[in-house]
Amino acid sequence: MTSKRKLTVILSADAAGYSRLMAADDTQTLRALNESIAVYRDRVKAHDGIVIDTAGDSILAEFSSPVEAVRCALDIQNDLSVRNAEVPDQSRMLFRIGINLGDVIAENGGLYGDGVNVAARLQELSEPGGLCISGSVFDQVEGKVDVAFAWAGEQLVKNIPRPVRAYRLTSKTESTRSALLAMPSGLSIAVLPFTNLGGDPSEDYFSDGLTEDIITELARFRDLHVLARNTTFQYKGQAVDIPALGRKLSVHYILEGSVRKAGNRVRITAQLIEVATGAHCWAERFDREIADVFAVQDEITGKIVGTMAGGWSSILQNVHRAATQRKRPADLTAYDLVLQAEGTSAFDRDGYARTAALLKRAMDLDPTYARPRHQYAWLLIRGWIFRFEASVRPSEEVNANAIASVQLDPADALAHRTAAYGYFFDRQLDLFEREVRLAFELAPYNAEIFTQLGMAVTFTGQWERGVALVRKAFALNEASAGGWYHSALYYDFYRRGEYRNALEVIRQHPFQNLTETKWKYVAAYGELGELDKARKWWQLCVAEEPLVSSDWVRRTLRLWNFPEPFLSQYMEGFVKAGYPLQSKE
Repeated sequence: MTSKRKLTVILSADAAGYSRLMAADDTQTLRALNESIAVYRDRVKAHDGIVIDTAGDSILAEFSSPVEAVRCALDIQNDLSVRNAEVPDQSRMLFRIGINLGDVIAENGGLYGDGVNVAARLQELSEPGGLCISGSVFDQVEGKVDVAFAWAGEQLVKNIPRPVRAYRLTSKTESTRSALLAMPSGLSIAVLPFTNLGGDPSEDYFSDGLTEDIITELARFRDLHVLARNTTFQYKGQAVDIPALGRKLSVHYILEGSVRKAGNRVRITAQLIEVATGAHCWAERFDREIADVFAVQDEITGKIVGTMAGGWSSILQNVHRAATQRKRPADLTAYDLVLQAEGTSAFDRDGYARTAALLKRAMDLDPTYARPRHQYAWLLIRGWIFRFEASVRPSEEVNANAIASVQLDPADALAHRTAAYGYFFDRQLDLFEREVRLAFELAPYNAEIFTQLGMAVTFTGQWERGVALVRKAFALNEASAGGWYHSALYYDFYRRGEYRNALEVIRQHPFQNLTETKWKYVAAYGELGELDKARKWWQLCVAEEPLVSSDWVRRTLRLWNFPEPFLSQYMEGFVKAGYPLQSKE
């Protein structure tokens, strides 16, 4: 047995949704797999590579040149896309490809080691039909291939001790991408060192650490430009004129705060100031016991960041109030239209229609701009939930725009959130889970994302995990978590037979006018034998949605991927309320 180490380029690929395809038509899927592997072999050979392994639906190949490896991957995806053009959407075999340049061990014709493992993890981060490369590959191919790659962050991947720099393929040329990156976000913030009010310099570590944590987490939000630590820490201990300093630093907002420790307790205050007006946009005080210094730092950081920049945040509320006044209609850009759309209430039919029109116009003005695409897809989902759209299920436009937005901007957490829901409603739960993970990694303190995806996770039957996610979201930002949080808890209480608790939590749901909110009362009161109350809520359901029936409720819940055993349990509440199912399906 001989082995040696070498530096090489590894291409790892697998078929997305392979198990689903096999379950639907194993003969056709196997034929498509064999044809795809033949494409891989031909293209790898044409680019001076070697196919190392083709186990199951996975493929491993080796190249001496990163450029040739990337060009090979592009050729493969192009070839397969041509083949897929004549195949129904549900039967298409799409491959995810990851490429890494790293040190490997070559032994008896096989390759082993972290260099191979990283390629496999990058493949998992790739979009179906797409490509994800490591930073080591990107450094070698930048400017040498006629495609662009978007920074996807430093990814913590399974069994790899160090974060992996990752880049995802976009559909844009470098010149187009440069123009896209140049689009201003309009938001910038400086975090001043939190003041240690205790007076003991040996305690500065706590206030300094808290400040650094907040800077680090705020920097994850792509709509914020956050000044670096070495810029703001030079003002530590100084009494400053906040508006004057903000103008000097050219930022729109400044966050300042203080820390006071006394025995085993700590009090932390934080306030957000708008530089242009000197107004205090947001302030909060936190009182905690110090059982674990680092746990307290994490909790406070999460609360500040989650409230200030996660979901429906203080910063975003402030920006949206002024968005519609920024320019005359003739001068509006796609970015201005998106801000207007975000500031428009879409909780009634008129607001929904206005928001949709703004986002459509933004997409028309700049088809390469990811943000209006995923926001429009998300609006369609909300329109279905609120029954502004009469469709039986969310429209096909959801997936088309959500997937396009992820391809245009792979580092946008909200795009991954929306793509996750698209896959969720398509019952592609493996891809749903991947998008959930990516969204969480990109926005670890965004309460809106945690509660929206947490609820969906709960509905798939992962009750404990989903409930933990929505509770985390509610602790970060109650305003962003409302509704999703209440629905997840309601169904969890219901499945445990805690019908009083289920009723209590649904009474706090912020959208009592939703048909779904109304039927939640019917089921719980039916189980409790309080039939008069159940009938009252059923009549309200029918008034809101004339087509409603127990079968209609069950069909809707199936779209939400509830496990069949739970559905059977849940529908018993309607039977006991006097509204039996008419169909056995």
